[in-house]
Amino acid sequence: MKYFDAHSHYHDRKFSKDRHELLDKLQRSDVAYVVDCFGMDKLNFGLSLAKKYPFYYICINAHGWEKILDQYAKEDFDIKKHGPLVDAPIDEAVATLKNLCKENKKIVAYGECYIDFRKTEKTPAEVAKRSFVFSKDLEIARRVGLPPVIHSGNADNESFEIIKKADMPDYGHGKGMMHCYLGPPKMALDYIDMGYLISITGLVTHRSAHGKNLVEVVKRIPLSHMIIETDCPYLTPEPFRHKRNDSGLLRLTIEAIAELKNVSPQEVAEITTSNAKALYKIK
Repeated sequence: MKYFDAHSHYHDRKFSKDRHELLDKLQRSDVAYVVDCFGMDKLNFGLSLAKKYPFYYICINAHGWEKILDQYAKEDFDIKKHGPLVDAPIDEAVATLKNLCKENKKIVAYGECYIDFRKTEKTPAEVAKRSFVFSKDLEIARRVGLPPVIHSGNADNESFEIIKKADMPDYGHGKGMMHCYLGPPKMALDYIDMGYLISITGLVTHRSAHGKNLVEVVKRIPLSHMIIETDCPYLTPEPFRHKRNDSGLLRLTIEAIAELKNVSPQEVAEITTSNAKALYKIK
């Protein structure tokens, strides 16, 4: 049984002591593909891993352009006043990313496109600013020609409305992925209708509120629009919940999904691998 880890963070310092040993081991295992997500500051390191490991691909982001808003729009945010401040940095980021993608075919996605209110009060100004930044992140993905990997934390309604209005193309099998999906089951179906894939993590094995919600999501959405990720080193599935996660544990998530869908783990692995390969245009 071969499977595809659609989102990971192998640049994380939790892998610093045994990163290469682990990736060597995973490449010899049932892990057929890994997509690692990081920013431009980790680019050279990521490209070196992509060169060394055939199964390793990259999701890149150009975060940093939005810092100008923190400088000029600390207390309030006016899109007409502050929006144009990011035009030049975004144009520069897009040009840089386009060149990188031409030179490096293992860059397959853009993200995380990020909106999160879990640690921030939802004041009108903060919602307006973060919604604007999120919409611009989606714009960067579209202009570069990469499917967006979308992170939404305590922002179900805000992210849904922005994504609904975004002019994202279909990249072969989907317009992007809803990374580490935590929203309502009905909204997951709405995203699928809009052309997005729903990404399932090891949380589906947990007995927490998020885990129970994700079980309902898995029951309701079709395998044809599902992909699977570890988000490692985080979100480790049971029974290893409090240990470091890695792509080798993806099989536990696959087995949990198979039980919920009343199909074989092999079928889950094959369909979700096919979905991810199509979204990321990996042959």
